[in-house]
Amino acid sequence: MIGAAARDGNLRIHHRLHTPRLPAVTLAALLLAAASLAGCGDSLRAAGPTAAAAIANADALFAAVQTRFTNVELAPRYFAAKQRIGEQALTPSRIFDDTSVWMAEPSPTTRAFYASGDWANGHYRMELRPSLEPVARIGDARHAITLEQLEPSVYRWRTNVEMALGTIPAPDMSNLISAMFRAADGRTPRELRAEYAAALPRATAAFGHGFTIDSLRTTSGGDGTTAVSLTVGFRPELMRAAYPALAKYLDKYLGPAKYRATLADRGGATLLEIVGRDRMMTMRYRVQHGTGLVPLAGAPRPWPDTLVFTADVSLKVKIFTVGFRHVVTDFIITNEPHARAVTFVARREPEWDLPLFTEHLIRSALRRPFMGEGAMFSLGVRDGGPAGQTLLERRARLDVQESALVRFLGSLAAHAIGDLDAKVEAEEDQFIRDGFAALREDLAATRAAPSAGGQSGK
Repeated sequence: MIGAAARDGNLRIHHRLHTPRLPAVTLAALLLAAASLAGCGDSLRAAGPTAAAAIANADALFAAVQTRFTNVELAPRYFAAKQRIGEQALTPSRIFDDTSVWMAEPSPTTRAFYASGDWANGHYRMELRPSLEPVARIGDARHAITLEQLEPSVYRWRTNVEMALGTIPAPDMSNLISAMFRAADGRTPRELRAEYAAALPRATAAFGHGFTIDSLRTTSGGDGTTAVSLTVGFRPELMRAAYPALAKYLDKYLGPAKYRATLADRGGATLLEIVGRDRMMTMRYRVQHGTGLVPLAGAPRPWPDTLVFTADVSLKVKIFTVGFRHVVTDFIITNEPHARAVTFVARREPEWDLPLFTEHLIRSALRRPFMGEGAMFSLGVRDGGPAGQTLLERRARLDVQESALVRFLGSLAAHAIGDLDAKVEAEEDQFIRDGFAALREDLAATRAAPSAGGQSGK
């Protein structure tokens, strides 16, 4: 495939590993859950100071994602370099001196990769760059990856990704997310279903090609709270007709997957719980009128800016079941006038679930990512960027110590990535693109519909 691409610089190659993103199944499940809430009441109106501004901001957000997944084209050298990085992420010594991968050497112990994503001539094209220019248009993206050698067998990965989302202010983005949770405040399941079905019929149908809201329950409390339990199911039989390769891939890895994640304060009061197994994902939370998220149980109270995120994950790859239990990270909330972000910092090694034959392998390398500053992942938005764009910002840091056990885990990851072939990724792109196009169509219908007062878009 790479050789063919080298012969034609304009050949479209479906992207593999070129942008770290949520697996389509998780993304779609969360999007369907969000759509079910965003379509209710005043949720979308929180995206701006007026109804018209809110719709414009939301449309720009959806347009950015739609652009990002439309007719993706990779420059041949970019494809080859990014593929090498993905394959050797846990064995970085194999690519540290590979000049085909890196665009710069800031120091003898550091290598740098720069790439840009831009819409041009009907395609979203990713290319390597010697340096990065600021974004200029909705959907533009800039990727920077550095690899630093700390010790002979120890390396540090750093990732910095920016994507232009339009001109929605960061506080309005935060308000939109909060409003989605608050949408269930005082509403019955019947009312919630009716509202999102009426407001977002096209998006519900688009994401419904594989995902359904199987259960939606709300329970009102005497203290002005509403407890919510929302279950989204993956239905491969609903996906096969339009996206057969994606349905097969997701069913292979989602079917046996099990996971649980909680967000709690340091006192142990849980604010949010997500549980997944048997192709189902259930999200539980509680909101109080006029306040927002409050603990699932006990007296409602405000929550601090630093929380505790805990997760358990079990996956089956090839014949092996692997995963971890009780990975605990700090969950830090940034709330600034022009920036909103959440940052995960993991400094404690989890309990690993690995095949029995790995018991004799030295496991000290598994502790390395959690030592010192720990592993870090941050996701946020910052307004006032180049050309007035609000930027979606993603930052990550991960230390890797090479060992036989780490190489084994890397081989399993490479196998799962290998199954994510060009056909699967093309259908994944199409699924996400179709969903966001449907969201924009629903918004356009909302803008065109007359209000109760007989006016439109105000």
